[in-house]
Amino acid sequence: MTSRIHRNNNPVGIAVVGCGRAARQHVEAVRLAGAGRIVAVVGVDRGRADELARMAGATPRSLDDVLADTRIDAVAVCTPPDSHVSIATSALRAGKGVIVEKPVARTSDELETMLAAAKASGAPALAMLQHRGSLPDDALTDQWTADATATIEVLQPRPRAHYLSNAWKHYPDRSAGGHIAHLAVHCLDMACQLLGTPTRVTGLTECRDAAGIETRATLAIQFAGGPLMSVLSSAHPAPPSERLHVVDGDRELLVTDKGTEYRVAGRAESLPPVPPPELRAAVYQELRAAVRGEAAPDRHALRRARDVTALLAEVRRLTPVKEPVS
Repeated sequence: MTSRIHRNNNPVGIAVVGCGRAARQHVEAVRLAGAGRIVAVVGVDRGRADELARMAGATPRSLDDVLADTRIDAVAVCTPPDSHVSIATSALRAGKGVIVEKPVARTSDELETMLAAAKASGAPALAMLQHRGSLPDDALTDQWTADATATIEVLQPRPRAHYLSNAWKHYPDRSAGGHIAHLAVHCLDMACQLLGTPTRVTGLTECRDAAGIETRATLAIQFAGGPLMSVLSSAHPAPPSERLHVVDGDRELLVTDKGTEYRVAGRAESLPPVPPPELRAAVYQELRAAVRGEAAPDRHALRRARDVTALLAEVRRLTPVKEPVS
């Protein structure tokens, strides 16, 4: 199995804001990357913050303390989406780099606010859209034509209890959406990295569990220049599946949980699957290089989330804010 982690010395000081599942994943990613050290945990639930801090070997602190501490180089924003813009912007204005958990923003305006703060401060801003790391370099750099056609299928069952387990998960204004924004987002982001800016989004969505939180959707998307894509996303019972398939003349890309295949004119490149923790660790490797001035954020740069953020906003526009299907 191929590892994308390259260990080095001189770790950066990192504060994790949030105490949920995503925050724990970030703690694991920092440990795997060997490129940083969690020194502080910020959370509104003191008990959970204390627990995560013990697990990370860190200290529970307030956000104000973190932003004033010159020993902290970067902040991992692992809170519900409605708070991303305020936390990330405050951190960037304090000169801290940020890694923002997906979905990075509810609107394009929120994302642009974060990017403006990053530009003004010069601090690096990255997105935890780690599945970009599954894409072959050539697939990203080679130009896909107007004839490209793509399909996405994301079947990841979620029980009703999932969306009711935390208050923010069943409020669209707080969560930025449902199944697509939190699970299909990775395939959608990869498609945007390859095909560019979506210009038209149509389709059908269904809210099974909470008003405004889609649990099933079929979408048709057109990108600037002509590429077309269909999307099937569902939290309803089904065998789990996650795949992105792009075809363009003699070029073909297939990304699944079994690995990645890229074919050009009969030549094939196969990449084994990289475990999600290692993909997340690669984002922290890129953060470390940026904080130390070795290289600007590239593959995981927050600015590259513009297209998928706009796409998710269009999906919310299609999603009815009414009582869910019984």
